[in-house]
Amino acid sequence: MKDSIVLYQRLLAYIKPYWRVIAMSFIAMAVAAACQPVMPALLQPLIDNFNAHGASQSVLPHGASFLTRLMHDIAQDIRLIPLLIFATAVVKGLADYVASVASQWVANKAIQDIREDVFAHQMRLPLAEHIRQTPARMLSRLSYDINQAGSALSTAWIVVIQDSLYILFLTTTLLYQAWELTLVILAIAPVIAWIIRQASSKMRNSSRDQQSTMAQLTGSIEESLSGLREIKIFGTQAHENQRFKRIGERLRHETMRVVRVSSANVPLVQILASAAIAIVIFVATSLSHSRNFSSGEFVAYITTMALLFEPIRRLTNVNSTIQRGLAGAQSIFELLDAPAEEDQGQLKLERARGALRIEQLAFSYPNQEHAALSDFTLDVAAGETVAFVGASGSGKTTLMGLIARFFEPAAGRILIDGIDIHALPLDNLRSQLALVGQHAALFDDTVAANIAYGQQQITPQALEEAARQAGALDFIRALPEGFETRIGTNGNRLSGGQRQRIAIARAFYKNAPILLLDEATSALDNESERVVREALVELRRNRTVLVIAHRLTTIRDANRIVVMERGRIVEIGTHNELLAANGAYAHLLASGEEIVE
Repeated sequence: MKDSIVLYQRLLAYIKPYWRVIAMSFIAMAVAAACQPVMPALLQPLIDNFNAHGASQSVLPHGASFLTRLMHDIAQDIRLIPLLIFATAVVKGLADYVASVASQWVANKAIQDIREDVFAHQMRLPLAEHIRQTPARMLSRLSYDINQAGSALSTAWIVVIQDSLYILFLTTTLLYQAWELTLVILAIAPVIAWIIRQASSKMRNSSRDQQSTMAQLTGSIEESLSGLREIKIFGTQAHENQRFKRIGERLRHETMRVVRVSSANVPLVQILASAAIAIVIFVATSLSHSRNFSSGEFVAYITTMALLFEPIRRLTNVNSTIQRGLAGAQSIFELLDAPAEEDQGQLKLERARGALRIEQLAFSYPNQEHAALSDFTLDVAAGETVAFVGASGSGKTTLMGLIARFFEPAAGRILIDGIDIHALPLDNLRSQLALVGQHAALFDDTVAANIAYGQQQITPQALEEAARQAGALDFIRALPEGFETRIGTNGNRLSGGQRQRIAIARAFYKNAPILLLDEATSALDNESERVVREALVELRRNRTVLVIAHRLTTIRDANRIVVMERGRIVEIGTHNELLAANGAYAHLLASGEEIVE
């Protein structure tokens, strides 16, 4: 219970900046709630007058409550009562409208703030955290958990506040009218509270299971859509359909658990409330003579009590929404509490010369038997091109990730121009680097926006030059709108080679002093690879280039070639020196598997 309160308080903190609109909503809710008991109160003088004098004059009943006396003074002429009922309905309707619109505006602003915070924090999380949680779980938080938490801030929040005010005003009226009878109704309150608490615990647990299953369902959809070519070529549609069906059935089962508890919760409360009403009517008929209960008082009291029943039902029913929202909020705040990338560097480089020193670097992936890097030491001079070769899993890509601080080493350090990269702010460090990986990451935007990605200003001349250097200018000019052509999600309107050349052009455009190429030309045909290789020769001037490649043509002109095995350096030298040594590099060439012409 305490955890739920803390969670909800943290969730409600998102609406605090909009306190002015909240205050307006509260005032409107209070006005609507105050109008609620007015209508049954107007019935009392109307009925008593009809009974006593056939609607000719108004008679104040004996022992009338304060509210009844007030309405009696207002409605001396019972012909005014229909007008007062209409006026009350208009005021209540307007107040309900203002309360609903204002509350939903606040709730939706808060939901958008949460969504922005979650997305921004996901962007700041270390890459290792993204690997641990999987993209499907991250996506599920944005698409499902936030919506669940949002329900607790929109529909649930409005119902709780507004109906609580309704209950407060109606109960106060009932106490004025007949406090003895009202105590009978209040006696069931602890029982209802116990039922709601038991149901809350069960629904909260089931909602957490729903979130986990929804993440699996999202992951299944994402994998199936991204691997559609493989599914078709291997004929595994039936297998994927069955896998999706199993996860969907599990989600349906978890959803029905929540539905069963929620559906049982409401009837139980209704039965208790009905029992209280029956007892009240029985007691009221017994007391009608002893305390001179008039017909008008009796009808007004029963009508007010009947109005109390609906907000109680809504409050009971909204509990399931709140519990789902709290489960969603718990997931969201777990993410927001996860530590972001460490970024405490104070020094800044305007533009690095590009000298790299790697000292005794060590790194291991979770649950991996062997270290990805172990006691790795290397000096790279400014402007030098160093190629890394080795079997898959030898640590080449890991090294690139550590230089960019995508991961944190278990031991050792990396220096740029003699400065530990941890002494540099992340944005400053990464401004010194350009990275092109094996799989080009493009965005659903124009060619120009993808090439100039992350840059403040787009210069047409620089765009063309970057595209020309990457061997992409001809095919870009042939596109329907040239550089302004939208390329679709992840560049799916382009071929694989075209996507890769756009990614390479992006690295040219950034013009960083250190260039990291991780299998950057693997998706290019021989002609395109030749064009890019020639451009790389020009790009190497005044830049440090670290390149991973399996093509001999990409690495043979490097100043040095580093041969790696299981995270360690086994050979360093030029192409000719390593061939003459007849060691690991020569064996790789002879195998024809890792390096090809």
